[in-house]
Amino acid sequence: MPVALVTDSTSTLTDLPGIGVVPLNVMIDGRTYVEGQTIGPEGLAHHLRAGAQVRTGAPSASTFVEAYRKMAAKGATEIVSVHISEALSQTALEARTAAATLGLRVHVVDSRTVGG
Repeated sequence: MPVALVTDSTSTLTDLPGIGVVPLNVMIDGRTYVEGQTIGPEGLAHHLRAGAQVRTGAPSASTFVEAYRKMAAKGATEIVSVHISEALSQTALEARTAAATLGLRVHVVDSRTVGG
């Protein structure tokens, strides 16, 4: 696997060979969840229907470092990292910060979209 893809959970992709998904944080009424890990679509929908205040937060740069290293350990020599629009989220910025700390070729792409 010379090239791997890393994306965030707004893409609605799942971890597959050659694809890594970094989950966004979801804050609901002041409590933080990890999308796809500690809260799924059903739980999120429940809170939205109940009128909860919901917002998302970018994953940390260290979370991206972990994802990039995982792909490198599987044989990736380059990584394309595609993320939610920078106009809406700091996710791509955190990905760039992570990429700058590694000795890997990581190409961070602003998808200019909200989700998959």
